[in-house]
Amino acid sequence: MKQGLVSIIVPVYNVENYIERCLRSLAAQTYAPLEVLLVNDGSTDDSASICERFCAQDERFQYFYKENGGVSAARNYGIQRAQGEYYLFVDSDDYIDADMVERMVAVIEKEHADIVQCFYRMEFRFGFFNRMAPSYQVLDRIEALKLLLKNTKVNNYPWGKLFRSKLFDEVEFSANWRVFEDVCTIFKLFINADKIVTMPQRFYHYVQRKGSFMNQKGVFFMDVETLLMMRSAFEYQETMLQQEFPDAEISNAQNYFMTNVLVLYAMFVFVKRKDIHNYSLPYLDLYEQPLVSRLFYRLCLFLVRLKFGTELRVMTSNELPVHDRKKKRLPQES
Repeated sequence: MKQGLVSIIVPVYNVENYIERCLRSLAAQTYAPLEVLLVNDGSTDDSASICERFCAQDERFQYFYKENGGVSAARNYGIQRAQGEYYLFVDSDDYIDADMVERMVAVIEKEHADIVQCFYRMEFRFGFFNRMAPSYQVLDRIEALKLLLKNTKVNNYPWGKLFRSKLFDEVEFSANWRVFEDVCTIFKLFINADKIVTMPQRFYHYVQRKGSFMNQKGVFFMDVETLLMMRSAFEYQETMLQQEFPDAEISNAQNYFMTNVLVLYAMFVFVKRKDIHNYSLPYLDLYEQPLVSRLFYRLCLFLVRLKFGTELRVMTSNELPVHDRKKKRLPQES
């Protein structure tokens, strides 16, 4: 490990139309002690030649090729070769502001923190969208986990966060999850951290494009199977946190509600009546939700039942694993 060095790890897969902008933003960083690890995960387009050109022009850039194994395996490959005191993950179709690294390092050193999260701007071909950003906050482990479970002001994305490399000593991205590997990994890093800081600045540009894993058929297309994998990831996250903090009240109720609403939307808009038998709507305890949310959910469910009738299968609480029937929640914030 080299003191003060930031290792930027970039998994690369078939992004020839986007990666040059990403790499230019990394080359333009105002923070000097920097290495950029480009991990080509078996790209079949021109991504490799673009990466190699940047490496030839800038000695801070390193290029690696591996057989396709998914984004988790690519990030782990980069981690194994990184030499920095800090890690920063950037997706190869996104880009960052020139002063992002410098300003985040300044915060992590000033606060003696283990993780610093900045915020982001979602960019579409026709414009952009900004979610409400958090204020500048210095959080302990439990405070940060409470916000992570809400998945709003603290999120599950690996990008947009500066990590101390020591947090990864016994943690890696799970290759068992082909999607939502971040939900199954980031909370483990929070468990290892003593202090987490949130910044309101939108240094990270999160590009929404057709062809990415989450948007393979279009930015607004949602696949039911993918959403059900999201639900499974949140269930895994909740179970692991309950095991780590048995005396705490832990629940992913807010994420379950959000996921189920998206599943209902995807069923109503994209699933044909003849195919609905392939899916089951996961059980949702509505009594964990506020009144307005309960009413909204019942309306969504009513509309989907109008389309599919009795062919729509809704799971019951009896179909949950035993540990899920007695959900715990983190203490309410004062």
